[in-house]
Amino acid sequence: MWRSFLVVAVLPLAACTTLSNTARSYLTAPNGLQVDDDRVRSLLHRGMADSALRAVGNRKSALSPDDRLLRLLYQASAARYAGRYREAGQLFDAAFAVSEDRFTKSVSRTAAALLTNDYALPYTAGRNERLMLHYSALLAWSAAGDTDAAAVEARRLTALLASFGAPGDDDRSTRAMLHTVAAAAFEAASDRVDADVARRNAIALGAPLDSAWTAPADSMGDLFVIVERGDVAHKVAVGLTVPIFSGDNVSSSNSGFAAQRLLADFGALRNGGVWWDDTPSWRFTDTRYAPWRGASASYLLDMSWPVLRRSLAGSVGPVQVVTDDARAGAVVAASISDAMASDYRSDRSAILTRTVTRAVTKYLAARAAEAAVEAAVKKDDSDDDKKKKKKDDDAREYAGLLARLFTNAAATAFERADTRGWTLLPGQVAVVHMRIPAGTHELLVDAAGMRQLSLPGVVVRRGRTTIVSGRLWSEARQGVGTVFERTAAHDPAPQR
Repeated sequence: MWRSFLVVAVLPLAACTTLSNTARSYLTAPNGLQVDDDRVRSLLHRGMADSALRAVGNRKSALSPDDRLLRLLYQASAARYAGRYREAGQLFDAAFAVSEDRFTKSVSRTAAALLTNDYALPYTAGRNERLMLHYSALLAWSAAGDTDAAAVEARRLTALLASFGAPGDDDRSTRAMLHTVAAAAFEAASDRVDADVARRNAIALGAPLDSAWTAPADSMGDLFVIVERGDVAHKVAVGLTVPIFSGDNVSSSNSGFAAQRLLADFGALRNGGVWWDDTPSWRFTDTRYAPWRGASASYLLDMSWPVLRRSLAGSVGPVQVVTDDARAGAVVAASISDAMASDYRSDRSAILTRTVTRAVTKYLAARAAEAAVEAAVKKDDSDDDKKKKKKDDDAREYAGLLARLFTNAAATAFERADTRGWTLLPGQVAVVHMRIPAGTHELLVDAAGMRQLSLPGVVVRRGRTTIVSGRLWSEARQGVGTVFERTAAHDPAPQR
């Protein structure tokens, strides 16, 4: 009886919380992204960052994420690419506060997720998303000319890197890139000690840097060019439907056949159902099991979970930066998509455990609802009329069947993989370091043999560090470039 009470009490609350996200998750673009996320990406690809910012900043807009953390991350990203650097820095700071607070989970929402899906849970940023938050905030504050705020983000970044410990193979290049960017931020803030520490950490991870920063000659300046390319890998939903036949009780200790079949079907999927996927799909398991051949299913056990999908146009080939005075290649290049894959692999056991637990919980709830409805139809044992008893039995059975069908349909409708993520991140980041004469320069980014991005009017100051950042949204299109110049706090870079 307690199970039926749980269904009645929690399911409506969960439905109110997750209905919007669940409904939106059914609308996907050809690349597997939700249509709303794909439209935001498209606006940025076309250089319409202001339009993207207005769309994601309006709570009533269909393009604005329902989750507060994701909404802040989307707003901050759009503001940064729109040249509204101080606004972006403030939004990233707000996102940081929310992200750190999300480690305390709500018990009621966790219970609701077992009867609906993980959209009932607040979105929690992964390790590398948290790192990229500080990286993005660092660049935003640098572009606004606030080197002190940029140094604060660099310290947050390096502290977080230290707390995560040694990286795996997929994280290594990203960690090296982040330490390199942090070192540049410290150098711009004249923090030589922290800059040298960040440099040594980057070198330990494979970045070919000098172990200590040396001041350029009076006529020279340091230039860091950060080239962001493509789109980060995103999550798409795949699924599995396992028919449960009459008498096949997954909770019964006497009959383990259904549980064995469930595990066999799940294990038959490639790599345990987790892979880099180009053709996400939903699989209905076959019923070629001798004991059940010809039987009809009494319940459809649905499971859905996310897998990672790379963008169709991946970022490939080397990156070089060309000026009138020099040409230089990247000192470090990081695959953000590989880093996200590392996060996903560390979380996949928990994801799949929640998926199976949720499926079984919904099944038990359906059986409990069926039993509760049948019990609610009163039986009159004093009546000797066999026809009336038969009619009552049929009524109870029919009412139970309707209850089971209804709960099964609701469970299936709500069974959606949580594919949320910070999908506006780049797929790859390359850092180019140059020491060139002070003055105004035009930079050309040469990616894979094609001059795709022009950064004019870059001012390199004597003995100072300047960072230029550009985003190549697509290898087939001209990129969008923004200049992030590190200047003194009293000489801010103009807002664009």
